[in-house]
Amino acid sequence: MKALKTYAKFFKKKAAYEEILSDIKPNALRELKKQPEGKADVDGIEFHVTNKTTKKYSEELTTQIKKLREDEEEAGKVKTSSTESFDASIPRSVKESVLSDVSDFKKHFDL
Repeated sequence: MKALKTYAKFFKKKAAYEEILSDIKPNALRELKKQPEGKADVDGIEFHVTNKTTKKYSEELTTQIKKLREDEEEAGKVKTSSTESFDASIPRSVKESVLSDVSDFKKHFDL
């Protein structure tokens, strides 16, 4: 149980800091856009504005791809490999109380 307790401790901190970062991100982006060329270097961390794009293909093409995948799976041409791992999560019902154990989380969200 020692490894699980250690993992839980750091997982809780990671989740708390991710919440803080997602709260700060819009303001940081606003500040970064005001910088020359949308770039900044703060405390050794390099920031730059990026544009994310997504492609949307026609329904016909996505249907063809889906059918091709199904045909390949039925023909047994798809190889599957797996490795053991695990997932960890904090239930929504107790998320705030669990994350409030991290002092920076309490300070940032005034809890």
